[in-house]
Amino acid sequence: MHSKMDCVSRSPLFSPLAPAVKAKLITVTHHRKFYQKGQLIRQPLDHQEGMLILDEGMAKIYALAANGKEKIIELLRSGDVVGQHWLFAPHENQGFIQATSDAWVCSIQYDDFQRLLGESASLSLAMINNFGNQLIEAEKNQLRRDLLDAKARLMAYLRDCAVESGQIEFELPLKKKELANILGITPETLSRQFKQLAAEGQIIVNKRQITIC
Repeated sequence: MHSKMDCVSRSPLFSPLAPAVKAKLITVTHHRKFYQKGQLIRQPLDHQEGMLILDEGMAKIYALAANGKEKIIELLRSGDVVGQHWLFAPHENQGFIQATSDAWVCSIQYDDFQRLLGESASLSLAMINNFGNQLIEAEKNQLRRDLLDAKARLMAYLRDCAVESGQIEFELPLKKKELANILGITPETLSRQFKQLAAEGQIIVNKRQITIC
């Protein structure tokens, strides 16, 4: 069964927010619009500005070259989020998002989100604090990239997660693809480093559940 609260929480932008703040976001979220396989979800000049959450199904983001050839930019699966930054500045779609299977999509439009920001001081304050935390995390990630190798970057990140959660066992807050991007490594390298850290006895991995040894 679709949970509106869980849907909004899939966005890394909104997941740290308090339930009362998320409840306000739910009021401007359009839930589970159906798209048939092959149907365009977004395209240039459709005036659909905002964030998308692929609740169920698969899709692809692509652009067309001058010769009309399609270039795939990203493949999307259930739970993926696209266009969080489009909630903060008007943006006209330059590419296409197409369902590659039957898909159900949730969305928040730019105008609706901006209106809610203006009406809700608690949401505005929460977003400012969240951005501040993201800036701090970005600075940490840059230091990791500059000073540490891939395995050390990953271990430093996992230790930070343990400190933030207050316990040595925690669930990864990001998908592994997103984590690889943040750490500046490929998903394949990330998988190898997880296996190596586990083999060395530094961590225990059970899907997204991590234990620091």
